[in-house]
Amino acid sequence: MASANPNKKFAVIILGGSEPRPDIAKLLPADAVIVAADSGWGNARVLGLTPDVLIGDMDSILPADLAAARRSDATVIEFDADKDATDTELALTHAESIGCTDIVVVSGGGDRLDHVLGIIAALGRESLATCTVTAFIGSARFTVVRAGSPARIDAQVNSLLSIFAVGGPATGVSLHGTKWQLDNATLSPHESRGVSNKVTSSPVVAQVAHGTLIIVQPLAVGNP
Repeated sequence: MASANPNKKFAVIILGGSEPRPDIAKLLPADAVIVAADSGWGNARVLGLTPDVLIGDMDSILPADLAAARRSDATVIEFDADKDATDTELALTHAESIGCTDIVVVSGGGDRLDHVLGIIAALGRESLATCTVTAFIGSARFTVVRAGSPARIDAQVNSLLSIFAVGGPATGVSLHGTKWQLDNATLSPHESRGVSNKVTSSPVVAQVAHGTLIIVQPLAVGNP
């Protein structure tokens, strides 16, 4: 089967589980390698996307979808079910390995909070330090901010926005364009100080001197 084009800069990773909101499709980069993680194959099709890669242990993909993937030009990469990485991590690793530096992860969210936490944890992994990483989970948008790479985040004025440190303390944190701004602040991963800020101007600008941040726009999809 044909390999995904390694010269593409963008990757869109579609996860399994609950179907993503269909209006997410218009927010995705047009020229991207589409990576389906296991039953994400079906969710990609819901969004009108044709996966270039199917990866995972294939424990949740519908048999008809797996058969369709094998008949297609997609690269199918199958792993044993007894593994130490989630299908999300496998997809992220693959995107890195083919040189993608801008990665968008899409999940429908759903009731499996352990899966959602696993997705968020994977977004902050150190191996992605040189990548631009965003995610859509349910109706929320997540933006990863790392040291040396300020983020300019488009947001509706008066919308909500939360900021969290992940993986350890974040120091030298600045946040502008919000009601409660931060300048050279320190955030702990074990506090809720950054929850429910309000956007006053767009784009919101966030940066960190040391550590990793995740910015959450809880109602970014499907709202005016």
